[in-house]
Amino acid sequence: MTSTFVSKVGSVDRFLIRYGWLLLAALSASYYALYFNHGLALAGEGGTTAVYAMRLMEGQRPIADTFLGYNVLWFYPVALVFQFTGPDYLALRAFFFGLCLLTALLAWWTVLRVTRSGLLALGTGFVVALIPGMMFRNYMGLMPVANQLVLISAFLLPTRGTRTRILLMGLSGAVLGLTFLIRIEVGILVSVIWVGLFILYPLMPGGGFRLRLQEALVGGLISLLALLAVHAPFAADAHRRGYAKDFYGQYSSFVGLFRWELEKQTASWRRPPPSAKIPPDLVEAPAGAPPASVVGINDGRRKRPSASEIFTGRKSRDRYYAAAIYVPVLLSLAFVAVATAGFFGSYWWRNAGIWTDSLTSLILVGCSLTLLPQYLFFRPDTPHITEFMVPFIVALVCGVALLIRRAAASGSRPVRILAAVASVSLVIQIWIHFGHAWPKESAGTVAARKGTTAEFVGLNGVRVRVTPERAVALAGLQEAIVRNSRPEDWVVCLPYSPTINFMTDRPSYLWDLYTDNTMAGSDFDKARIAEIEKYDPAVVVIDHRAINSSEASRFPNWAPGLYSHLQETFDRVGEYAGNEVFVRRKNEPTP
Repeated sequence: MTSTFVSKVGSVDRFLIRYGWLLLAALSASYYALYFNHGLALAGEGGTTAVYAMRLMEGQRPIADTFLGYNVLWFYPVALVFQFTGPDYLALRAFFFGLCLLTALLAWWTVLRVTRSGLLALGTGFVVALIPGMMFRNYMGLMPVANQLVLISAFLLPTRGTRTRILLMGLSGAVLGLTFLIRIEVGILVSVIWVGLFILYPLMPGGGFRLRLQEALVGGLISLLALLAVHAPFAADAHRRGYAKDFYGQYSSFVGLFRWELEKQTASWRRPPPSAKIPPDLVEAPAGAPPASVVGINDGRRKRPSASEIFTGRKSRDRYYAAAIYVPVLLSLAFVAVATAGFFGSYWWRNAGIWTDSLTSLILVGCSLTLLPQYLFFRPDTPHITEFMVPFIVALVCGVALLIRRAAASGSRPVRILAAVASVSLVIQIWIHFGHAWPKESAGTVAARKGTTAEFVGLNGVRVRVTPERAVALAGLQEAIVRNSRPEDWVVCLPYSPTINFMTDRPSYLWDLYTDNTMAGSDFDKARIAEIEKYDPAVVVIDHRAINSSEASRFPNWAPGLYSHLQETFDRVGEYAGNEVFVRRKNEPTP
């Protein structure tokens, strides 16, 4: 009976090794179809990406003429999609759901290559697909998973020969180059792992140093050339159009940002963190945000709850939220410690297998940790936590599988115990992940369908299902803006509601679409009033949400001069979905 069951499982596993990617693609596409056109976040990154992509289509120069925040490849693919479809919200969503699907397939491939198990690969891929992270930020999960796959393939997993190994090393440079062109800070962190692997590759115990050194030298050169080749078209465009200084300058500015952040974090260990202006990470306030008691505004960041709330939180969502923040940190430390011990131990035992397994785990966890600073230090909220979990789940599954394989091969009781503990930890982490993220639309899940029984239709292909109450509010908001402006008129949304510009097809003169109380500066009111007098916008929309989850971060509380100016010089026509609409006084309604 047992042998029959094992045989059947083996048959299924062999089938999934060959065709699991097709099944995963079908399941993921069917799942995404359930909520493809549900929900509309006025303060979401979809609007930001769409508006900036449209500016690039108009010929504006990246960074010089329009703020991007991220690097050019975050936006150019969207602009390319819009070249075929026109500015279209559903096309935008289709593109980012495509990134979700691609990420799940890369996760499947990574786990399959490491574990050689079709069942584990399919299960991991589907977990990644089910909770892909906040929509319109799905590059974040894709980048580390892509680097995980190519780095372990280039340096650690078996290949068909030296030529294949060198070509894969070159591919690692190309993928790293693409990572830099999407998010520079992720590229910087991955490059540390990339450089380290070229140094460590020849040092595998058990001989073969000379051949490996030759592969590393040739592969390193090709990899560097591939990285530069990926950058070449964008660098050439920057020189041709006169924004080379801005294009290159963003790389050095991110190095400075890392140094600034490190100094700030180390200072916070000794004294309370000072108030500071910090670069934004464009976010939306997620459903089920943490209680106000755990949120601070002294530097604009959501404050982490104490670890004790894992057990003492008043509601289950509070306990899951705290656990979702701290448990991955503990597991990361544990897996890094075990893998590091195995790595150095492999030299003592002269065991190339342990060296490979240990370094594989370190690479997988390391690529995941490139996303950890954004949620642990900057903004510990659902979107950023779930982005980190995409590659981290891949790393955990592979690490546990390697431990189980090592325990079975060695027969060592301590290793078997360690593998059992790691397996239980993996189950607990996935449980916490689903408990925290599954019910939240901001995690990119099917929770976006909840209560969405009404349709809202806007401009630029906005045709979405929302709750009946929100449909009425959105329709009122759109009508108030369209009725009081022409397509060429400026519409300004403060502090951050870029989707309003997209769904009403009205431009904004703001260089950077995002601001908040921590970034405004002492001359914010004066500067914005001067802009209003210069550009004469037809409509100004004020979002009244607590953008940093505190009363002090509501717009009228930190920009009272500008808010008073609007009340005195514009006509208020109403408030819709939390957004107050002011129209130019004596403005004739559009026919």
